[in-house]
Amino acid sequence: MGLPPCILLPGLLLLLGQGTTEVHASPEENTSEKEQWPMLVILKSLPFSCNPKNLGSNGTSASVHSLRPSDIKIVASIGNVETFQNSGEISDVEKQNRTGKRVCIGMVTVLSDIIRHFNPSVLRPTCTPGKEMAPRRGAEGLLAQAEELVRSMKENQQLDFQNDWKLINVFFSNSSHCHLCLFPQQQRFVQDAMIKLSETLDYLHQKIPRAYVNLVDLSMFLESSSWLEDTMPTQETETCKCQIQSTTLYEAVTQWSYQETWERILFSSKYNQQESFALTYQPFFIKTSLSPPSKEPLLWDPTVMALHLWNSMMEPAGRKEKPLSAVERTSISCPPQESPYLFTFQNSNSQPHWQTFPEMLKQVQGVQLQCPDKNPSSTVPTSVHRLKPADIKVIAALGDSLTAANGAGAGQRNPLDILVEFRGLSWSIGGDENLRTLVTLPNILREFNAKLIGYSTGTGDQNSAGARLNRAVSGAKSGDVTTQAKELVQMLKNDKTINFEEDWKLVTLFTGGNDLCNYCEDPLTYGPENVIYNVQTVLDILHAQVPRLFVNLVSTLEILSLKELHSNSGAGCSSGILRQVCPCLFKAQDGSRELASLSDANRRYQKLLRDLVNSGRYDTSDDFTVVLQTFFERVRLPRMPEGLPDISFFTPDCFHFSRKAHAHSASALWNNMLEPFGQKTAYHDFQGSITLACPRKDRPFLSTYKNSVEPNGSILQCNDTAPSSTKPKSVHSLKPGDINVVAALGDSLTVGSGLDTGPGNLLGMATQFRGLSFSGGGDNSLDNVTTLPTYPVIRGSDSCWTHTVLVFPDGAS
Repeated sequence: MGLPPCILLPGLLLLLGQGTTEVHASPEENTSEKEQWPMLVILKSLPFSCNPKNLGSNGTSASVHSLRPSDIKIVASIGNVETFQNSGEISDVEKQNRTGKRVCIGMVTVLSDIIRHFNPSVLRPTCTPGKEMAPRRGAEGLLAQAEELVRSMKENQQLDFQNDWKLINVFFSNSSHCHLCLFPQQQRFVQDAMIKLSETLDYLHQKIPRAYVNLVDLSMFLESSSWLEDTMPTQETETCKCQIQSTTLYEAVTQWSYQETWERILFSSKYNQQESFALTYQPFFIKTSLSPPSKEPLLWDPTVMALHLWNSMMEPAGRKEKPLSAVERTSISCPPQESPYLFTFQNSNSQPHWQTFPEMLKQVQGVQLQCPDKNPSSTVPTSVHRLKPADIKVIAALGDSLTAANGAGAGQRNPLDILVEFRGLSWSIGGDENLRTLVTLPNILREFNAKLIGYSTGTGDQNSAGARLNRAVSGAKSGDVTTQAKELVQMLKNDKTINFEEDWKLVTLFTGGNDLCNYCEDPLTYGPENVIYNVQTVLDILHAQVPRLFVNLVSTLEILSLKELHSNSGAGCSSGILRQVCPCLFKAQDGSRELASLSDANRRYQKLLRDLVNSGRYDTSDDFTVVLQTFFERVRLPRMPEGLPDISFFTPDCFHFSRKAHAHSASALWNNMLEPFGQKTAYHDFQGSITLACPRKDRPFLSTYKNSVEPNGSILQCNDTAPSSTKPKSVHSLKPGDINVVAALGDSLTVGSGLDTGPGNLLGMATQFRGLSFSGGGDNSLDNVTTLPTYPVIRGSDSCWTHTVLVFPDGAS
């Protein structure tokens, strides 16, 4: 059944006025250039900032690669754009044809009206088949439309067929889901579609001089066969037998790959080798989060569709990634002043993405670890604070696609590899190869304990055999990790190779990135407080149910650097995937309030994670602890010598980590694990060489809060220890950092009598250990001696007292 006109044509039927369906006019009807069709009311209300005088036009262009809108004399279209519901209630072919023709007429009318701003003498647009043609299907029908188009243009007395420039749209789509299949089925489908289109394209190429042809692909827009009557030039609906996932990443990657495949074919085709003919690919994308078009009526408006096509024509070839949106009903793009022509593959001044992105070779990122002590403890430790690397017997991980290692082993020639989870390469849990060729946390730990178990190998999702205790799920948000934690607990309990009560286990938890990417869409659900609550829930499960566990809680990645990666055209990154998988980062403009809000949320994620760990909630027993690893908190975009972002650290989507970045992340995590609490690095130099620290002889254990300080030491968690910017004049505005002199008055407690005396040594009570005094002592530092002067806010001044002079009533000092 045809969609109601109120859905199909809400703008046109009300706005075009009389004579709209007569746009396909015979030559006799176009008797004068003065006989112009009425300008669309909707276009009159749109801001049209394009000034043809600023585009530097000097006569009609001789080449299609320097073709300006003002050079276009006529707009024409072939192909079927009618849409149908699969109910079978309407069988009137003529009525279906009329409905489809109205959509076509609406689109070419809007395009022509835009071009009329540049060229007032543009002719009435045309759609074929004409009213005298019986509808045909498949390649035969499309070729017949092309033949009819050539005939009508040759007979048009107002058109100089040999010398006038023509804008021709070829609409096509398919009713199968083959374009959403994985490689090589997707590539095979595109090649087959091109073969079926080639007869028509060859005909246009041979018969029509001076033509700019848009190959308009509605496949992504009209995804479901229940929304569309098959318009792919084939005799029958093709059925694709492939497993299609419903995740945002899957849809984004397959959509991007589908476009890349078409552009590979067209880039070097014969249709783009001449000066008088060019064929450009114009995809109609739609946000996957939108409901079906029947529930989004504005998307079916031919005015919206035409404006989207025009705006796509203003984008360089290979960079047409903006999805169809009803917002386009209010915007018209202008040709850029520096490139005031319609874009072709030749004049886009940029190579296709697959040529600019470096080949992801098997990069050797291995090292050798020469540590003097790789032995386990002499007896199995009973305290997590006395845990040596070799004592770890089981390793596991929870998280999202960065832990699943999506695309880590992706090749340049197959962007669909981004969907492959290379779990064996994962920085925190991968166990492929060995440390000499691949740096991962398990490969480091296997240098200490070759019998380590739990690490993932090979490729596959969380349910694959090689995943093992890598429970990360691609696309997971913090609220999803609770399920992962429960699954992990059961696996640990059920695994016969694990002594659940006695074996020491290491779990790395990394989450929050996908929440942050959606923060602007739902600030409550993805707000810092709710995300940290989700993390707390996961940690509470592990704390309550898993004995002998060391948890690496990796701080939220600082993601704003990815903004520059995608906004820098020299990097060659496609923004199509970022638009879908991280919409808040993509939409936020540089310097905008939205970007500042996202940055604030990012920092608050990090702060609240720190507060959660520092609360002591998980330091209630000696067989469990959570340690915050901070190396992701301040990430700087790695760069090439010439200053451009180094995209070798990323997969072809410029979002996920390459094998190289996984190796660096693993080394940073390992080094963080050995750094004492309060001294952990919050920044990792991804551009530098990979270096791995060894456990120190005096600190052979994985660092925790309790083993990072001596029994009498402590750590001050203050962000601001600086003095006032100007010397305060009032004691009531005094900051700790303003204090330059410390003194104390008192008795034997203040002088520290016998403080460092061993038990039973009465003679030692006569010794005054003033450097250890609670109020005036300044021996050593805060991490091993806790006194008032050893606090950094006081010792940071130039007057750093080691011993404090004390005055007593009897004059002793």
